[in-house]
Formats: sequence, structure tokens, C-alpha cells
Amino acid sequence: MSSDQEIGAPFTLASLPHSISSHDGRTHAASVCSISGTKKRKRTEIAGSSKRASRRYTYAFVSQNTPGAKPHLVCFAEEIRKDSITDTVKTTYTPSDASQRVVSIDVVPVPAGTSQQNASHEVLVSFGNGDVICLSADLEVVRWVASVSNLVQSSKMAFEIEHVSINPARALTNGLLRNREDIVALLNPTLDEKSDLLDLTQVTSAIGRRADGRRMLALFQIQPRSPDLLSSRLPPLKHLSAWDLPASNLESVSSEPSNDHFIIHAGSGAVHHLRSSGLVTYDFSGTVPKISSELSKDTIAVDSFLRISQDLLLTTSQSSCQIINVKYNSVHAERSVESSTQSPTKDGRKRKHTATESGETTSKAPALIAYYADQGLAVGSWNNELVGLQLGESTRRKRVKSQGARLADSLGKGIASKSENKQEDMAKWRERVPKLDRYARKGEVAKFEEMFAAELGVKLETGPGAEEKPVNGVHDEVVANGTKATESTKSGALEESSDLPRKWILSKILSKTLSAAKRSRHQQYAAYALSRIFQWVESPSSHGPSGYLKIEFFPPNVFEWLMHSGNLTKESIRRALLDDPSSNLGITTPIRDGDIVRAVVNFDPELHILSAILNHSHFLPAGEVVQAVRLLMQSLDDQPKASDNPKLLTNGTDQNATSMDVDITSELEAASHEIDRALAILDNGLAIISGTLRPALMRLHTFPPNVISSTLRSMLSRHDLESLIKVLHYELKNGGWTAPYDFGDSEEVESETSSEEIDDSAVAIIASLLSCTLDAIGPALWLTSIGDTSTDQLIQELREDAEEALTGFWEARYIRGILSELLRYSSQLPKSQKPSSKTLEKQGKPFALNTKPDELPMLPLGSKPDLGIKKTKAGKGGQKKERSAREMGMLISKRVPKYSFERIAI
Repeated sequence: MSSDQEIGAPFTLASLPHSISSHDGRTHAASVCSISGTKKRKRTEIAGSSKRASRRYTYAFVSQNTPGAKPHLVCFAEEIRKDSITDTVKTTYTPSDASQRVVSIDVVPVPAGTSQQNASHEVLVSFGNGDVICLSADLEVVRWVASVSNLVQSSKMAFEIEHVSINPARALTNGLLRNREDIVALLNPTLDEKSDLLDLTQVTSAIGRRADGRRMLALFQIQPRSPDLLSSRLPPLKHLSAWDLPASNLESVSSEPSNDHFIIHAGSGAVHHLRSSGLVTYDFSGTVPKISSELSKDTIAVDSFLRISQDLLLTTSQSSCQIINVKYNSVHAERSVESSTQSPTKDGRKRKHTATESGETTSKAPALIAYYADQGLAVGSWNNELVGLQLGESTRRKRVKSQGARLADSLGKGIASKSENKQEDMAKWRERVPKLDRYARKGEVAKFEEMFAAELGVKLETGPGAEEKPVNGVHDEVVANGTKATESTKSGALEESSDLPRKWILSKILSKTLSAAKRSRHQQYAAYALSRIFQWVESPSSHGPSGYLKIEFFPPNVFEWLMHSGNLTKESIRRALLDDPSSNLGITTPIRDGDIVRAVVNFDPELHILSAILNHSHFLPAGEVVQAVRLLMQSLDDQPKASDNPKLLTNGTDQNATSMDVDITSELEAASHEIDRALAILDNGLAIISGTLRPALMRLHTFPPNVISSTLRSMLSRHDLESLIKVLHYELKNGGWTAPYDFGDSEEVESETSSEEIDDSAVAIIASLLSCTLDAIGPALWLTSIGDTSTDQLIQELREDAEEALTGFWEARYIRGILSELLRYSSQLPKSQKPSSKTLEKQGKPFALNTKPDELPMLPLGSKPDLGIKKTKAGKGGQKKERSAREMGMLISKRVPKYSFERIAI
């Protein structure tokens, strides 16, 4: 469905009279509500009763231009009878302080009483200074007067009221008071959900603005008052709670509060705020209020808006009407207002919205008034006319309660950025690209990163020289021989320090939420950095054109930023190289999994960069992790690989044995490279490799087992898989998990124990990876390696490990049973009434001797302690009585068996 079919063309519902005053006059319209009992409902039309007379009340705050006239509140009470005769009664009320601005006029239902048989209502008028006046329906009686500003204790400074709405307390329980059961208990002390007390209690939601510009949302309970009582001891308003609105990134241009517009939906806890700088949506359903959406005026123009569903807003501007999803910041429908303005038809019956008779078009946007979900009709005022907007079926609210808008409905409908500075920023970036290219070609990492950080808005850490402060305003630097540093010494030191790149402070930029325009620019910056760091090198082979990835230029801070932002992927690198005209990467040439890690290892054979990548928190695909494990295994493996290529013999000698076509220079370079590699490994190389292999194995364990097995099978050879099994087997033995509990010589075990602290949770990682590696080898590779001594030995070791693991399971189960019996015996032992041997010895009575020192203590048979004889017994009625000495002796005698042996020491 197209966007034009979602929102119909605006059509005229009624023509409004023009204001008498061209300067101060304005048109104000509001929706009509009907009161039935204690409930207030919004109506689409004015309904009249056919059985009895009905009344219609219209309230308006009028300000006249006559000298000496004060602003006053007017009520038109119309009584419509059966014979269609209408009696209209006009009443007025003039407030004492007429200079204050009226924020809202609302009605509160009042239940019927003894003196008043029919249900009525009261009028609540809220002023900008916080005063609230409650009047009778005919404005003749002032019920009560209260001040909202005095009730809010948290705000020490005075604030101005900007918006007020009244809702039943039941509507707030699922929205604004969803996580405030303490306030709900005050509103409904009975805690009965079916009670009508929440429907009778009205709650006022007020948004105020302090002098410093901060806003707050406060809730006040309107005490229910009976019309039979003239006064009550309870205060009319009771303060319930208050929240400060979170600070928004959209700074308001205008300081006038009258320019802001609010909508509070108490049922969902959403607060929409239209300000001069944009539209902000707050979520008050949680424990702490938060900002759920921000739409800047630079992104989308909004002059008036209405809430039509849980996440959809109908907005109007001078040029268009739109349906916006504030949850995903997308536009679901759009209708151009200028295109819908057309001349009326000849017959004049169907009145479309037209321009003024003089032909002059106005730039004023339609002011939305109300939305009727049953008819899908939005009503607003525009150019002294009441207009309607018919919304499509897809935007109407269904009767079935939904969980909000779906993400699938917002795909492809995102709000595009309309920043005016976008073209200027891109022009400045294109001017800086040649300078960055020159730094990259010369290898000046510090200058490249400093200029790149300025584009990203990243701050640099201060160097050690910047922290030094001058003494008495003069720099006095002294060298080692006691003389002052010369200018050449200073310049040399500065040049040396400028060559080193400074550390970036990435925590601040990563914690901020980027806008759509900045996110787009950062993607372009990342693509440029990837095209300068990586390079595709062609290496044609017999099977076709192929190549490998190579790191040509390495700025460490930029590389770290690419990892943080998630741009260090093979897809991003391939897209960046294809967009770079200087790259020779073909369109059909793929970048495989593991090429990034291979390029990093080729650039840094000492594996410092690879260790930093594996210890970083960013995501790495399974192929890159397996490639890292493969390269680390090759670094640890000292055994030469067996050559599987068949060799041809000629007269008992090798055909290539007599050929001397050898490049001596390349052989010398290869030999020197191997020597340098061996020296690097000897110099703390093994510690780096082992410290890098463990994070790689831990990362590999995070993937599903089937992904691990398939990736290992596709990327590693049989020799590499066997080497990985040996490493995992060594780690299993190094942790001591395969050692039995009854190991013999304790001194030997202490000598074999590693000095490193090993986490017990590592056994799960090792066992899981060992199982996945065995699945990756499969039975076919095991059968092809029959007869290999190393393979037979490996299978025998794995079999022994499986037997030891199974034995360990049974031993753990056995020890668990013994410990549970011991704990049960120790818990029942304090309940025993039998005196101990020490107690009998102190009393001078015979006692049993303890076991010999060389005998181990044993639990009694059945692990049941001898509880002895209780000194009390249960009498009649459950009353406890103390046993006599005769009864105690008799019970003790009964417990002695016929034949017993006791050791008595005299």
C-alpha cells in the first residue's frame, strides 16, 4: 500500500467564523466528552436523549479588548428537550488574579448523593502559577482552591505549570504507576482489583518548568468529595510523586513555555513533548524515567501532533502530514498538504479543503484536535475551517490489545537526515583525504592518527611533556651534565616524541549514541581507513587467479577504533577495497575467513597484535578464530610435516637430486628468517604464544559445537587437528583433572603441579573442544592413519583419559554419598540427650574409652547417632512432663542388649 493511500486528502467538516480582532483573536477547538455516572468518554458527536431532557455544557476562557474588562470563564448550559426546544443559560466566573495564564479547563465527575439525585460534574481550572480552582458545573460556587507549587516539596524553587491532565487512578496502574505499588496502595487501600475505588479516584498529572529550565512531572490525588458536604477536613489535593524529566540532547531554541506542547498517556506511561527543537518521547513505565525517542526538527518538521496508537503519532507541518513510529523512528505514511489544496468543484456540494478566496495561501500548519479510532478520523483546524483526515485501515487501532508496533513494519521507512551541514562536512573531508594519503604513503602514523582523530572528534591523551609545568613561568630544563638544554636538544626531543602516536580516549565517543548523519560519516571514515590499512596482493596460481590480504599501513589507534565500532570484518574490507580505485581486488574475488588473522600474523610475527585482538571484547567469526588457532599451532609445532607427494626414482636416485637449479639468495633469506623467528620464540615467544592460544580456545568455545566441528574440518588438516588434540590433552593433564584421588607419592605430585593458577571451569572448555576436534577428524581420517605410531599412541592416551574420567565420575559419586551421610550425622548429633564421655568423667560415673590413636574414627552403623533418653515426655493434652529417675533407669535398662561388652577403666 502506498503512502498516499494511508492518509486521505484533508476535507472540510465545518467552516468556522472569522475572528473579529485580527491581532488578538484566535480559534480554539476541543473534543466533546460525555459523562455517564463516574466515567468520562470522548464522543464523536453531540447526542440528545429522546426520553428526557439532556444538558450540554460548554466552557471557555474569554479575554476582551474592551478597556477595563477582565478575562473571565464563561459557561453555556444548554437544555435540550423532546420538542427540540433549547434553553441556553450563560454564567461567568472572574478569577481574582486575571493576569495568570489558564493552562487547562477540565471536568471531574461527581457521583450522585442525597441532596443531588443525578450525577453531576465539577470544573477544574489550572493556572500557570500552580493555582487550581474547583468550581461547580454552573460556575456559581467555588468548591475549593489549592496550589500545586506549595505541595511539591522536592522543588525548592517556584516553577510554572505547562500542562495538566486528569485521569482515573485505574488508568495509571498500568502506566505511570506500573512499578509503584506503594502509591497504588495509597489510592486503593483494599488492594482489591475489582474495587470501584480506583475508578472513583481522579489523579492530576502536571508538568512544570523550573526557573533553571528543567521540567518535572508530578502526580496529585483529587480527594473524592460528596455534594452533601460543604467542606471537608482533608486537603483537596494530595501530592503522590514527582519525577524530573531526563535531559534531552535537543536544546530548545525558544524559552517561551507556551510554544511547547505535551501529551500524557497515563495508560502506557508515555509522555510526548513537542518543543521548538524537535519531538521527544519519555517512558515513565519503569522505575526510572528515560528517553525512548528523539526527533530533531532538522530531521523531520513537526508543528502539531496527535497520538493514534501505542507507538504511532500523527504529525502535521506546513508542507505535509505524516504518521511517525517513535519506537523505531520511521515514517509509515505521508501526505503532502500543498498537493491536496485544490479549487472546489462546480456543484459546490462536496467541499474539499481550499485556499482563501483571495487566492493567497497561508503557511500555517493544520492544528490537530482529536483522533477517533473507531472511525479512523483525525480532526484539526486549518484556515478558519474544521478539517478531517481519514487514515487507512493499517493505521487504525484494533480492538485486540497489541504489544506495539513491529520492526517489520518499519523496515525501509527510516527517517532520512536533512542536515544542512552534510554537504559541507563531506567537502571538508574530501579536502583532507589527499593529506591523509600522503601521511599513509610516508608511514607517518602519528600525524595520520592525529588528523583522523580530529575528524572523529576523539580526544588524545596528554604526553608526559605536557604534564610538566614551568617554574615561575619559565621552562628550565637541565640535561645530565648540569647544563641547560639547548634549542637543538629540545627540537630533537620534540621530533622524537611527535613520531610516537598518542593514545586515543575512546571511552567517551563509544558511550555516546550517534545520530544517523554521524553514523553515516563514520562508516565512510571506516571504509577509507580499511582501504589504507589493507591491500590485496595478487598471486596467480595454476588453479586460477588468487591472492592474499596484506597490511600495508598500521595505525594502532585507528585499528582499535575499527574493532570497537565493528567494522573489522571481511565484508567491510572487501567493500572498502572495491570502492578504492587504486586497489586491484576483482569483483568476483572473495575474501575468505581467516584472511584478516593471516595478514595480522604476517605483519607481526611476534603475535602482539593477534594477542590484543583475541583479548578484545569485539566479535570475531569462527573462521578467524580457527585460523588464529591454526597459526598458533604451527608456531608451537616443531615436527616437520610429512610430504604426501609421491617421488619418482630414476636408477635408484632422486630425479631432483642432481639438479642444482637453486636460488641461493632466496634460500639465505629463508634461513635468516627462520633464525630470526627462532630467536624471537626463545625471547619470551613461548609465553606470548601460550597466552594467546588460551584466549583463542576460549573464543572458539563460545560457538555452537556443530559450527566448531565443521569449521575445524574445513580449515585444518589432519596434522593440525592431531596437534590441537595433543595441546588440549596437555592442558587437561596440566590442570590435574585426569589425576586420580589416590595418587601415590605426594612429593612427585607436588613437583609436577604447575605454578600457574588454573580455573576449574576450564575443564568444561577443554572437554568440549576436545570432543568437537574428535568429531572434526571423523572415522575416515582415523582409518586412513592406521599403522602410524604417533596416532596409535594418541588413541591409547585418549582411551586412558576416558577411563580415568569415568572412574572419576564414580569416585565423585561415592565421595558425595559419604559426605552427605557425614553431614546428616553431624546435624543430628547436637540433638542427642546422651551425656558425653567428658560429662560422665566429671560426674564420676563410668564412661567408655575412646578408640586407640592408631585407629580411625568411624561412623556408627546406619549413620544414626545415639540420641539417648529424653528427660521429658508428652503428657495429657500435649503437655510435656519430666521423667522420674526410676523411669529413666528403666528405659536405660531396656536399651542394654542381652550380651554387651564395655571397657571399664579403674
